[in-house]
Amino acid sequence: MATVVTETDHSLKNDIANFAAQAIQFFRYYAPVIIIVFGILIRLPLTFLPLTYSATDTWRQADTASIAHNFMDGGNILYPQIDWGGNGPGYVEAEFQLFPFIVSKLYNSFGEQVGLGRLVSLLFTMGAFTFFYLLARRLVASKAALWALFFLVISPLSVRYSVAFMPEATVFFFYVSALYFFDKWLEKETLLLLLVAATSTALAILVKPTSIHVGLIFLLLVLIRHRLGVFKRLDLWLFAIISLLPGILWYLHARNLYLEYGNTFGVISGGDSKLGNFSYWLRSSFYLNLARLDFKWIFGAAGIIPFLIGLGLVIRKRQPKLLIFGIIVIPIYYMIVARYAQAEWGIQYHIYALPYAAIGVGLGLDWLFDQLNKRVPIRAFIRSPYILVGVATLAFVVIISFRIYRSELLVPVAQPLAECAKSVAYLVPEDARIIVGTESVANENGAPNNYQEPNIFFYSHRYGWSLPADWYTPDKVEEFRRDGASYLIMPDDHIVPALTNYLQKNTSQIGPGVESSCGIYQFKKTS
Repeated sequence: MATVVTETDHSLKNDIANFAAQAIQFFRYYAPVIIIVFGILIRLPLTFLPLTYSATDTWRQADTASIAHNFMDGGNILYPQIDWGGNGPGYVEAEFQLFPFIVSKLYNSFGEQVGLGRLVSLLFTMGAFTFFYLLARRLVASKAALWALFFLVISPLSVRYSVAFMPEATVFFFYVSALYFFDKWLEKETLLLLLVAATSTALAILVKPTSIHVGLIFLLLVLIRHRLGVFKRLDLWLFAIISLLPGILWYLHARNLYLEYGNTFGVISGGDSKLGNFSYWLRSSFYLNLARLDFKWIFGAAGIIPFLIGLGLVIRKRQPKLLIFGIIVIPIYYMIVARYAQAEWGIQYHIYALPYAAIGVGLGLDWLFDQLNKRVPIRAFIRSPYILVGVATLAFVVIISFRIYRSELLVPVAQPLAECAKSVAYLVPEDARIIVGTESVANENGAPNNYQEPNIFFYSHRYGWSLPADWYTPDKVEEFRRDGASYLIMPDDHIVPALTNYLQKNTSQIGPGVESSCGIYQFKKTS
C-alpha cells in the first residue's frame, strides 16, 4: 500500500513539475503580449472618464477636444480651430493636429464621444509598447527587455498620458518607432528602413516639434559609426530632408495663421514661451525640480535604484550607444524647454525620457535578478538582498503608480467648470459671443503665457474671448464688448472685485452667481 502511495505521489509531482515547466515556457514565449495586455487592461477604466478627470491637464484636453469638435463638420486639417478666437473663425497656430483629426473622423461615424479620443490614444499606446519592446530587444538581452517593457507599462507618466485626450500618446508612438527603425537601419542600411525611419521622425516632429531632439541622437549614432564621412552620404541627406521639411512647411504655415488671426499655442510665435535661459540654468532649484518630477512621474520613486544600476552597466560596457546618447541628449532637451520642463504643469515634456529610463531600469532589474545561480535553494533565493531589492522596487513602483492613478487621475478637478458650462449652454444663445475670465495671466515673470481657459468654451460649445487675470479692467472688457461680446463668464468669485463697479453699471447677473463658481453677466443694451 505504501508503495502505491509513493508512486502516486511521484506521478503527481511529475505532473506538477511538467505543468510548471509548460507554464514557464508559455509565459516566456508570450510574456511581451501578456505584459502589453496587462498594460491595456489597467488603462481601460480611464477611457470611460470625462475630460474633467485629468490632473493638471484639463485645459489641454479641452483645447484638443474642441479642435476635434470643430473638425467634425468638414473642418480642414490645415486650419485647426479653437473656441477662444474672439469674433473670428478661431484658426490657431498649433502643432499638426493629426490626433484630433483622426478623432473627428470617428465622431462622424460613431457620434461625438470623448471616450473615442481616449481610445485612439490607447491604440497609439499599444503600438508604442510593441515598438518599444522590439527596440529594447535589439539593444539589451531578452530578460532585460521584458523588465524594461513591464516598467514602461507601469510608469506613472506612461499611465497618465497613454489615454489622455492629448497628442502625447501619438507622438510617443512615432518617436519610439523612429528610434526602432533608425536603429535597425544602422544594422542593415537599406533604403526602405531609412525611409520608414524618416517618415516616423517627420510625423513625430509634426505632432510635437519638441521631438526634433531625436535628430541629435541619430546624428551622434551615425557620427560614431561613419565619422565625418556621414556628411557625404546622399541617403542621410535624404533622411534629413524627409524628416525636417514637412515640419518646416507646417510650422511656417502655422505661424502665418497666428499673424493673420492672432491665435496661438505659442509653438513659434507669441502666446507662450517655453525656452530656457541662464535665469533657469544657473538656479539649483531648476535641476532639483527636474529630478523631483522624474523621480515621481517616470521612476515611481523606487525605479531610480535599478536605473542607476543599469546606468552603471551601460557606462562600464559603453553599450548600447542609443541608450547612452539618449541619456545625454534628454537633459540638453530639458534645458532648452526649461520653463515647462521644470514645472508640474509641464510634465508632459518629460515623456521622451520614458524609453531611455525604462531600458535603464530593465538592465538594472535584470542584473539584480541575475545575481543568484538558478539552482540556489528557494530559501536562499528569498533571502538574497538582490532579489529583495528587485521585488521591493517593483512592488513600490506599482504602489506609487496606483496611488497617483487614484489620487490624481480619478479626481474630477474641472467638474465645477463643466457644471458652469451647462448653465452657459442653457442661458446663452448659441450665436452669442462670450468672455471667459481666467486665473492665469497673459505675462508671467516677463514671459508670454498661455492664459486661455477652454473648459467653459468647450463644454458649452460657445465661442469668444479669454480674459487673463492681468486684464481685469473695465477698458479691456469694454473693448471685447465693442467687438461683439454679449456675456461675461466669471467662474471664480475672487476674480470679480476689480470689475465690480463696471459690472453693476453695465451688466445683469443671470447665472448661478460667482458664489456658486458661475457668474454669468449679460451686457445691457446700449442706446
